[in-house]
Amino acid sequence: MAMRPFSSRDSICETGNGNNSNANGTGNVNGSVSGTGISITNSNSTSSTSSSNASRARTRTPSAHGRKLSKSRNLSTSTFDALTRRSSGYSGYSDDRRMSVAESVSAASSSSIDWKLQNVEGVAPLESDTQLLKTKTPYLVVTTDYVVKLKNHAHVLALFPQLSEGARPEPSSTVAEPLAVIPVAGIISVFVAESTRPSFGLEIWWKTLSGASFHHASFFFNLPTERDEQMHHIVCAMRSNNPDENEFNRRSVDVAELLQGIQDTEEPKFKHQKIEIFPVVPRGNTRRDCSAKPEDDSKKSLEGPAFYLAVGGHLCYLVEIQKGKGGNPICQHRTFGLVTLEKFKGDWTHHQERFNITFRDPFSTPVVLELASRYYRNIILTFGQADRFLKPAWPQMWQGLEIFRISGLKQLQSIISREDFGSVRRTLDAFLSAYRCNPVVWEINWRSKFAPEFRLLPAKDGSTYSALQILAVLRALRYNDYFNSLSFRDIDLAVLWHVEDNPTKLVNVAYLSRSCVTLDPDEVEILKISPVLHQEFHALAFCSETIRQIDFTNSSASYVARFRQSRQTSPSIQFIAPILNLLKSGITKCNRLILSRTALLRADIEEIAEILKHGSIQALDVSFCGLDDMDLRDMVVTPLLDHPQQLLQSLDVSGNPGRVPARILSEMIHNLVELRELNLCGSLQGDVAGPLIPVETLDRLQFLTELDISNFKLNLSTLVDLERFLSNRASKMDANEPASLHKLVLNNCGITGGQAARIFNAIGENHGMDLSISGNPIEDGVDDLAAAISKSRAPASLTMQMVEFRIESNYVLLIKSLTKTKYLSMLNLVGTAPNGPCSAETVRALEDFFAHNKSIQCLDLSGYCGKLDDGQLAKGFGRSLLGLIKNTTMTHFRIRNQNLHDDAGILGRVIRENRHLMVFDCQDNNLNLTSLQFLVSNLKHNTNIIEFPFSATERAAIWNNILSGLHRTSRTLSLPFSGSASAAAKHADKNPLKMQEKMLREVFNGQFGDLDIYLRRNRIALEESSGHELDFESPAADHRGPGGAPDDSWPALELKAMGVVPHGGQPHGHGGDMGRGGRATVRSSNIPFDTSLPEPYRVVAQHEGTESPTETLDPVSEISTPPLEKEIVAGLTDGEEVAFRRMMSEFKETGFGFS
Repeated sequence: MAMRPFSSRDSICETGNGNNSNANGTGNVNGSVSGTGISITNSNSTSSTSSSNASRARTRTPSAHGRKLSKSRNLSTSTFDALTRRSSGYSGYSDDRRMSVAESVSAASSSSIDWKLQNVEGVAPLESDTQLLKTKTPYLVVTTDYVVKLKNHAHVLALFPQLSEGARPEPSSTVAEPLAVIPVAGIISVFVAESTRPSFGLEIWWKTLSGASFHHASFFFNLPTERDEQMHHIVCAMRSNNPDENEFNRRSVDVAELLQGIQDTEEPKFKHQKIEIFPVVPRGNTRRDCSAKPEDDSKKSLEGPAFYLAVGGHLCYLVEIQKGKGGNPICQHRTFGLVTLEKFKGDWTHHQERFNITFRDPFSTPVVLELASRYYRNIILTFGQADRFLKPAWPQMWQGLEIFRISGLKQLQSIISREDFGSVRRTLDAFLSAYRCNPVVWEINWRSKFAPEFRLLPAKDGSTYSALQILAVLRALRYNDYFNSLSFRDIDLAVLWHVEDNPTKLVNVAYLSRSCVTLDPDEVEILKISPVLHQEFHALAFCSETIRQIDFTNSSASYVARFRQSRQTSPSIQFIAPILNLLKSGITKCNRLILSRTALLRADIEEIAEILKHGSIQALDVSFCGLDDMDLRDMVVTPLLDHPQQLLQSLDVSGNPGRVPARILSEMIHNLVELRELNLCGSLQGDVAGPLIPVETLDRLQFLTELDISNFKLNLSTLVDLERFLSNRASKMDANEPASLHKLVLNNCGITGGQAARIFNAIGENHGMDLSISGNPIEDGVDDLAAAISKSRAPASLTMQMVEFRIESNYVLLIKSLTKTKYLSMLNLVGTAPNGPCSAETVRALEDFFAHNKSIQCLDLSGYCGKLDDGQLAKGFGRSLLGLIKNTTMTHFRIRNQNLHDDAGILGRVIRENRHLMVFDCQDNNLNLTSLQFLVSNLKHNTNIIEFPFSATERAAIWNNILSGLHRTSRTLSLPFSGSASAAAKHADKNPLKMQEKMLREVFNGQFGDLDIYLRRNRIALEESSGHELDFESPAADHRGPGGAPDDSWPALELKAMGVVPHGGQPHGHGGDMGRGGRATVRSSNIPFDTSLPEPYRVVAQHEGTESPTETLDPVSEISTPPLEKEIVAGLTDGEEVAFRRMMSEFKETGFGFS
């Protein structure tokens, strides 16, 4: 038998030996009874029908189906004539009962059936059989339980004498034997024959008792009305004959087990779920794909393969079952992702059981399954519910507009139980399964300015995500409306650059928003020919009603190489343009773009300049993008000067080689009244006659919270106006009035200690400023600065990194003033140290500072060691750390890169005796195994420290120190070995150095195992003692600061009431800063995968049928019928009522709700 080639998703398995293997193809064998009137495929042997069929026929009531022939009618002619003359021009049928499937039976021999007891539903002549006399016309008779073909009119009356009532019987000496008998209970589908013959035929498929093989027959009539009427009778008989169609799965046990095995192999995490199974009939191209070649019509007794459509958790399967050697069934299947469903075309109102399902994988041609089944309504509803379940946040009306083209079907409406975070895990896993991709790493960040934020994280193994993985994430986010911001930081989106996936239809083109805003035809045509990145980010920005910000930081790692390989005259990074186009039209809320470290090309710069002129963007970060003077002038300076009416709230142009003239800064930002964040670090050049930013401009910017003008030498006028502004701010705060500017960054601005003292005095006492003055000559005038700090006139958070003290006494003076301050809570002195050795006076000052300061909670006293500059405390200062034993205020302490290996004993003592520190970070101090053991052994006796970080880099450095010491020892003790090669190999196996290294590795790993145990113990104890849940987020290594440097921010340690996390829905303060800090960052690995529903897509059975899908809600819904809203609320608790009313409000806002 010729086999067609199978794709990579096709597979074959034989249940006889339980082995699974790839298949090269599949085949189908079709045989037919020769003749013009019928084309039929039969079993090798026909089994007799049990007597229960006859008894069932005797006891059937007249109400068994919609149209029943009554023998009591007064007929002027015979019943046979009435049946044969009945026109098929009826107005249709109305059967409110649901279609059902009963146990399959084979075609029975006529001798075992009492045909006199069969209720005849319809009789019609077929086309004359060319092998018979032309006067002998074959007939098709439809009874309650069988569809029968007879040779001629006489055989019809002989087999069914009840049809001769009122007419003269025709004498016949021959015994009437049916040419074909089809059990109605086993019929899978009946539909208009798709044949090239110029006749009016219908096709009937039925199954064997086991369900492992199918038969089919084609009947051709003289008139279309005769065909339509007989098909109507068959459909009515099918409905009345099978009381429960869902029982097919239970009764065909062998088939169900075979298909369940496919599900267990393809989707092992859904092993406990029962798949939905439907017998189907392939048609058209699908049948030709499954069949090797048409069989000879002379073959009369041939058993064909069985076909089933199975719906699993994320995938569905078209399964073909054939008999293999030894009678064991061989199963071939094709796999399709449920979320790749592109179109479902069918007819709901008529009894046409044909339908087409179109699937399309990305970058592939569509695959159309042309099928037919008596269970077509259940199949439609099942796929509809699966689509809703996997895309719960997608508006339901879009199902009918984009996917489900079902004639006569009311719009699919179902209530879906969602998971937390908008069910993003459910949708994303479905796309990854459909695209056959490995999982991706992501998190939900609740500490973002616009929380919750979905953040795609780099792969754990350091590899680059594939195009399909990125596409799966983008499309899963399209069907989700839960997040306020998205982050693709450090994700290389260039894998999709210039990749096109343009179908002829509009399935992947987002032309309609959730608020029912549509694009004009020209815009749609542009989208259809746009690359994938353009299409997908258009969909995210256009369809979402909540996304405010997208972070593209460092998302163009390989763009430059791709640009050079392309032949485009004006290349673009392709994901910015669609968002900017939507901003111009005012039809997106995504008006905050973080483009730091992104390779912006000229086309992108022009697009950004245009949107700034339009004035509809709120935040723009183009830091470290390699922009030159002309780029900054065209993209930022000119639009802001020429179009002053701006809504800009945040602007960051730091880290670029280009510069902005300092003299125009005041004019450029004067009218930015909505400005909140301005970062011009390293972006200013030139002289300015007066103040850089006059106090009048600062007062006008009443919403300004963060200002960074680092790396520009401030003149006296600027410092005077800044001092005036800070004094006014302090006065407002003393008067309980709102004040602006909470963070001021003045790094490398040439500020002396005396000038810094004036700024500190202007800030005032306990006014909560975050100030950074790193890299300034603070030692000049440090006396004034120390005096201000001693009086507690200082910010709440002070960063003073890389400040050199040539005179040790000046450093001591600063430390003493910091000891006395009362309101400074966070202090960063990284790299700030005196030159020369550490004297006893410095040690005493530091020890006193550690012991007696009562305000500082977070202290970073790390050293700095670079190629051009160093900033470390001299050897011997470690003795001062003993003061931490007495400290009762500090909770976070970081002291990296200070060469404390020799002071490990002091560190261990501090860890053992301090009872208030919660975070202790002493990495990069050249530790070895001995010092590590000492620290861990002391941590055993500390019950308060819950974070003691050792990064992968630090662990590798400690191990290298251990190996270095081991090798030095071995070189002094080893002796040369002389002998044969085999003896040398044996010697290597018993090499003491290797054995010692293995032993040390075990001890090394054991220390970190003990460390994790102690930290876990302390965290659990803290939660139990406080009755609160620990919301802990450490500063991960993948968090980056400006320019890509590791972020030195402190880990967040918060205690929150247990159980405050709502299940699903939006957080309090949705859409702004109110949501910050309310919940912990959640990694994807910590989000449980919910497979608790045993049958998530099962269609709920109705008593009166399934005439409208709105009567059948989703199986996971808590309600099975759509009662009035007040009836639902009456049965809910207070908490459930609040959640339900919120859900109803969301439904009504999008045009849905109960009438």
